[in-house]
Amino acid sequence: MKKFIPFFFIFILLFFSLLYGDKKQEISHQFEKHKVTVRLVLVDVIAIDEDGNTVADLTKEDFEIYEDRKKVPVNSLDFINLQILGEKLPEKVREEKLVRPSIEKFRKRRFFVIFDSINTIKRMLDRSKPRIIEKLISLVKLGREIMVIEMGEKGDIQILQPLTSNEDLIAQAINKASGSIWVEKSADILSIPNIVRIDEIKSGMPSKYRKSVREIYQSETRHRFEKSLTSLLSIMNVIKDYPGRKSVLLVSSGFPSISFERIYSGKTPFEDNIAIISQVAAAKIKDPFKVLQKDKYRGGDEIFEDLIHFANSYNITFYTLDPDSYLRYVLPDISYDNYPRQISKPDDLRFVEDEFADIKKIELSNLKILAEDTGGISLQGMKKYDNFQKYVNRDLTSYYELSYYPRRKKADGKYHKIRVKVKRPGVKIRFRKGYYDYKLSQIESLLFASTSANPGLFQQISFQARAIPFVRTRDKFILWMNMALPVQKLILGSDPSKESKILKVNIWVDDQKGQEGFNAQLNIPLALTSALRQKLRNAEYLGYSTCSNEIKLKQDKYNVIFTLYDEESGRVGTVVQTLEVPILKEESEAKIVNAIFGRMMSSKEDGRSFTISQKDGALQVANQKFYLKGSNQFRSGENVSLFLQVYIPQRNVEFEPQFFIHNDKIGKEQIPAEKVTESWNKKAKILNIVFNLNFMNIIKGKYSLRIGLVDPSNERKIEKELMLKII
Repeated sequence: MKKFIPFFFIFILLFFSLLYGDKKQEISHQFEKHKVTVRLVLVDVIAIDEDGNTVADLTKEDFEIYEDRKKVPVNSLDFINLQILGEKLPEKVREEKLVRPSIEKFRKRRFFVIFDSINTIKRMLDRSKPRIIEKLISLVKLGREIMVIEMGEKGDIQILQPLTSNEDLIAQAINKASGSIWVEKSADILSIPNIVRIDEIKSGMPSKYRKSVREIYQSETRHRFEKSLTSLLSIMNVIKDYPGRKSVLLVSSGFPSISFERIYSGKTPFEDNIAIISQVAAAKIKDPFKVLQKDKYRGGDEIFEDLIHFANSYNITFYTLDPDSYLRYVLPDISYDNYPRQISKPDDLRFVEDEFADIKKIELSNLKILAEDTGGISLQGMKKYDNFQKYVNRDLTSYYELSYYPRRKKADGKYHKIRVKVKRPGVKIRFRKGYYDYKLSQIESLLFASTSANPGLFQQISFQARAIPFVRTRDKFILWMNMALPVQKLILGSDPSKESKILKVNIWVDDQKGQEGFNAQLNIPLALTSALRQKLRNAEYLGYSTCSNEIKLKQDKYNVIFTLYDEESGRVGTVVQTLEVPILKEESEAKIVNAIFGRMMSSKEDGRSFTISQKDGALQVANQKFYLKGSNQFRSGENVSLFLQVYIPQRNVEFEPQFFIHNDKIGKEQIPAEKVTESWNKKAKILNIVFNLNFMNIIKGKYSLRIGLVDPSNERKIEKELMLKII
């Protein structure tokens, strides 16, 4: 379970031009961002006649809109023609424009394809790829651009192909989609209980073995639910800022359900017990929508509903395609490929097959709900590819975009239902059923939940960050953090008249299994005065430091994900770090725990040495302060200091470290060092010590700094190596 840790908000300005030598290249998926400044609700409407053809001559007066059952005035109506920008309309279409709405907008034909390799069987997906490629290529021939994305088995997201109309690239990307082998194997567990004694089943006494296989399956299903949920949320956070209606094809064999009580409850005492255990376990689900201030118990259906609400709030429409066949689960005897694998069992255990058929039915039903509630269509069964050609092609040709002003002056953080009526007889319409009027804090929290789950998707800001486990006691630490924020590309920006800026940071820490950790959010306010702009005019980075309270870290490794969000531009960047926590035990030998570059500055503040200041994030060192360097990169001749934490089980020894710099050009050369001060932490058995290093005669280049000392108690050599660059 994640905990929220308060952080002290501190920043340090680094006012020099060559803090870093090499600039990282800005990484971006080139997502378009459109900042909305007017509270206007857009409603996309697909209108067809009784023959299934698009109705293209409706006007604003033909529609009525209701929000939360109250009629609201229609502000505007646009007919969106999804043609390639600049493409000339055929003569016949020009004539039809006389009866179309007065405003007709042309937008690029974008189509997003998501392959669900969490819940889709690999061999069934592989069989369907030729047909899927065929249908998608037909869309390309009509002038559409396609992006191909995969939800991996581990919950990771890969953009297999950015937006393109190149048929070969699209086909190659689709063939990369892997599908899953484990989703099928996990279902095989349900076939095992045929070895359970019949009298146990008849008596209602749950067998421990029988109970365990159900729990195993439910546990794996919960993991699939979590991964599916966070993956779709992450993808939607990436595509949500494209203009207009976002059409998404989700190729999936089902969205998992964790509400097993619908299957088990009320049949037998044994199954009632399974239902109760299932609901208790389901309550442990990682719910990113908890940020909507929902403190009550929430089942999987409610969490899934919030996912749909998120899609509707950003005009994202899902078309779901099941590459499998539901009949394989209902009539397993008719197919060699069925699963659960058909095995002989007494009639009293026959419900095992029915049980899985029910589960599969619910998972497919979830896909149908996702599609229909977002204004799309679910493609299942024998005619799914024919229906794709018929319905998806039609929907991607044009639609109406209605707008209205909500009655609220500001976001209330609640869900609001939408209903659209069309007055013309014989016209059928589809539209999104509502939207969540998210507050800014909710939008940010859902975004940070996505970046923490899939940081590789969000790389539009290039920055540097790291966390250092500053030792306080043997098992308690302070996370000392430093970030290097790009000045020209982020802070100053392109608008010289901008007077202020707020950067938002989320820090997510969890163990390697993702089971325990901490989360914190903070704001970095910047007053962009003329004086500050002048000081930063040649600067490359601005340094920012912060620290946590004292915390207990039980594991030796943690994952740290830094997310930097620029609300003004909508850009997001992430940095991922593996935090190695020193394990300090009585029997451990002496070792260098931390070795950190920084710079010393005089200070008028009085404070206990080797404590981190809550005011500016610096380490108090006697009457001086040690400021973290954002990177191991220095100018030639620059004053550089080095802070060491050395674990020493026995303090009755003295250490005299030596420092050697090395590369292939100069070989090995000793660096002069001057000890500033040191302090012994008896409780942690840590020696805190600071040195000033002299790199005056070192030429430009990349080097390794080797720190060496000898433990006099056993003559053992202790070494630490740091990489650095002189510019």
